[in-house]
Amino acid sequence: MYVFVSDFFLEDTLGGAELTTSAIIKKSSLPVQQVKSGDLTSEYIRKNKNKYWIFGNFSKVPANILLFVSQNLNYSVIEYDYKYCDYRSPEKHIFFEMNCNCEKEKGGKIVSIFFANANSLWYMSKKQKDFYEEKFSFLKNQKSFVLSSVFSFETLQYIRNLNINKKSDEWIFLDSDSWIKGSMAAHKYSIENKLKTKIVKNLPHQQILVELARSKGLIFLPPGMDTCPRIVIEAKLLECELAINNNVQHADEEWFQDKQKIYDYLEHRASFFWAEINKEI
Repeated sequence: MYVFVSDFFLEDTLGGAELTTSAIIKKSSLPVQQVKSGDLTSEYIRKNKNKYWIFGNFSKVPANILLFVSQNLNYSVIEYDYKYCDYRSPEKHIFFEMNCNCEKEKGGKIVSIFFANANSLWYMSKKQKDFYEEKFSFLKNQKSFVLSSVFSFETLQYIRNLNINKKSDEWIFLDSDSWIKGSMAAHKYSIENKLKTKIVKNLPHQQILVELARSKGLIFLPPGMDTCPRIVIEAKLLECELAINNNVQHADEEWFQDKQKIYDYLEHRASFFWAEINKEI
């Protein structure tokens, strides 16, 4: 049996990390016990010490618990963003406080120790992996993989079955409260390029896919490193034109250059993950 720790799960909130986590859990051949990071205690860890643990987003886990885990459990980590940084984004930290030296601070060092002691470390993109290994050179010795965003079979089938024969002349961008999603930059881009736009906010996931299927393009301009934004993958599969920047970290990877390659790649990510995890047990 596995224990999967995350700040939130799909039943709590709709986000890219939660959708990936859900797709991974669905593919497990063994039961997966879900635990919110804020509920994790040393007592719970001791009671479940013999299970294999997987940590997704863990921002609510206290530092002393992370150190306890690193010394007492068999575990893997899926890193969705940049949790060594207090803001989970060094650019966001610099934007608001003019500086980010989190790798030298206690919190950043504890996260790096937590990563280094994991049985395996899973990144969302090669650029994210390279960034971490440059920032913390000892992680180059860690068993690690690029996982990317993970899509469930049901989501891929839903995308395949959407009618995309007739596109509007509208471009979509997200009205998101998340700084990293770059809503203001997208709005500015649409004005400067005189694009007809449709703003998407707080829609159910399937409705977002429908809107992408109807739209000419997606504007997605994160102001900092966004490791593998799911909406960009969805937009490309739904044959949208893309207005993106270099902060979309998976954009140059070989699997993302062709629609069929994307499908072939995504169909096997969850199976690949569990095949490697099972080697650790």
